[in-house]
Amino acid sequence: MKQAKLFTPGPTAVPTEILETMARPLIHHRTEPFRDAHREVIEGLQYIMQTKNPVVLVTSSGTGAMEAAVVNMTQPGDKVLVTVNGKFSNRWSLIARRYGIETVEVDAEWGDPVTPDQVERTLDDNPEISVMFTTHSETSTGVLQDVAAFARIAHDHDALIVADGISSIVAHPVCVDEWGLDVMIGGGQKGVMIPPGLAYLSISPAAIAKMGAGRQPCYYFDLMAAIKSAENGDTPYTPAITLVLAMQQAVRMIREEGIENVTARHAANAGAVRAAVTALGLELFASTPSNAVTAARPPEGTAGEIVNTMEQKYGVKIAGGQAKLKGKIIRLGHLGCYSRDDMQTMIGALEGALVELGVTKEIGAGVDALRRSYEESGS
Repeated sequence: MKQAKLFTPGPTAVPTEILETMARPLIHHRTEPFRDAHREVIEGLQYIMQTKNPVVLVTSSGTGAMEAAVVNMTQPGDKVLVTVNGKFSNRWSLIARRYGIETVEVDAEWGDPVTPDQVERTLDDNPEISVMFTTHSETSTGVLQDVAAFARIAHDHDALIVADGISSIVAHPVCVDEWGLDVMIGGGQKGVMIPPGLAYLSISPAAIAKMGAGRQPCYYFDLMAAIKSAENGDTPYTPAITLVLAMQQAVRMIREEGIENVTARHAANAGAVRAAVTALGLELFASTPSNAVTAARPPEGTAGEIVNTMEQKYGVKIAGGQAKLKGKIIRLGHLGCYSRDDMQTMIGALEGALVELGVTKEIGAGVDALRRSYEESGS
């Protein structure tokens, strides 16, 4: 069977230029060529996230970076706030509770964002909260949250803010310094377009001070050690060398296109996909949609069949729902190095599957809506 083309919200399709980079002979990490590559990656990530704060790499998936943030930003006796509106935002609570941290959750229905008012009320009621953990783009539901507003409120209440930007970075403008994000987390297998295994964190001076005042016991995920090593172009332990070199190529590609153009391309692709999905009679699931992924609710009982038909008949791999949304939604990824032609491939496959399954009879409606959206946006 032919390899299906990835249109999932992660991992995303890896461009040929990055695959070719990964095929080169391995270099040693305690050498100047690696240190130069590492420095270039850090500077590229600072450019992408619009920050002058230190950025460190962690050899793990995004979840490892989340755990690193929790253990370094809390100490026994701390009380934290977590916004929960999907499977991945709930992971903050699971990690914090594993370390015995008292956790106050602010919940929203899956498909909706937590509101700034909810956050403010919770912090008013819990003045002892020291850190807020939140999620910019909830990948399981396709919802975007207002982390800039969350940061203002957190700081007004003398709390720091840690944000999961794993699927928002590159898909949306991320302004770490302007918004006042103390820790921002990203994952290489998302908008930065490399295979899974490398995550990164930007860390503010206030976050460094909090870590210095006391934190959970940790060894491999010691972010203070990572910051100190990065000053010399190094990592504390053996890094994922090949993935660092892949990320070097990725940040070069993003710089060449320009981060403003990259985020604009994501906005155009997302808008066109949402228009196509609506034209095909499917209901958009997210009330504040992310440009990383479009979540849609098809007729009951068809979600799994749609995912399977698109992959098996059309060679297009999308994602289904997770946890309590399994079998209820489909998720169409447009995060990464995707063009207008790629979106037409994905929507054409979706349309074909819907027609084959008897969900719609309007052949061409989705592709036509996609085309009109691009024309109207001037993309």
